[in-house]
Amino acid sequence: MRLAVPVECVDEVLQLQSRDISPMPGVNPCLLGVTNQRGSLLWVLHLEKFFGIQPMPLAKPIMAIALRTVMPDGGIRRLACVIMGLEEIIPIDRQKLFPVPDKLPKRSRALLSGLAKLDGNTYGVVNINEMFRILNPDMSGSEEISQLGDISSA
Repeated sequence: MRLAVPVECVDEVLQLQSRDISPMPGVNPCLLGVTNQRGSLLWVLHLEKFFGIQPMPLAKPIMAIALRTVMPDGGIRRLACVIMGLEEIIPIDRQKLFPVPDKLPKRSRALLSGLAKLDGNTYGVVNINEMFRILNPDMSGSEEISQLGDISSA
């Protein structure tokens, strides 16, 4: 399945080398580590692992998209998500999304706003707010951190 990310949540496309990512001990395996992005630390998330999808080997260089969300207090959170490829900007009418089928793993269903069919392809529309809510306990409460293990374990 292909994933679509709302363009208003994308800051930039990054190319990273493995050496650019510093692993952090004790964090969930879907978080590869942090990278220095113009003087700020940016977490690097392996999106396939986070969705519970069998991960492909990382490409060299590693392609990622930097996502952002606005916090309830007005602050901004950023995160780099490793991707396997980048296509194009496509228009998706959110009113025409259809529900995520029950046959997908629960962890994937929770992270998708719905599915869209376009030009013979099916796209899962990523729910960016839900993704950040699960990753950031200060956005939702401590019980979400336990769900992270469910989401990222294969």
